[in-house]
Amino acid sequence: MSAKKQGMCIVFLAMLTTALLASAGFAAEGSEPETVKVKVEGFVSVLRDANDVVISVQLVTDEETYDVVLDAKGLELGEEMEGEDVEVEGVISKEDDYMLLKVLTFKAIEEEM
Repeated sequence: MSAKKQGMCIVFLAMLTTALLASAGFAAEGSEPETVKVKVEGFVSVLRDANDVVISVQLVTDEETYDVVLDAKGLELGEEMEGEDVEVEGVISKEDDYMLLKVLTFKAIEEEM
């Protein structure tokens, strides 16, 4: 094979490899969950096990039910605001059919008289 053909073959293989790697990268990007920072109001629903340990926290709004991420702030929401109406600032991500809410801040909603 001549040096010119060998050089063109190497360039072609390099371009093909780059195209394949780029397409794999774009495919991986599409599989990440969508995330949106929001402020939502709703009712805090908590599920506990037999030992009174929080195993699930949900924020129930008029439009949607969010499963709260059980990190420190999510557990704090469940412990302090169970059965209460709250305003939550957080990050929502959609995974399959679930709406996950990572709590950043929360506060009780004052009842109007």
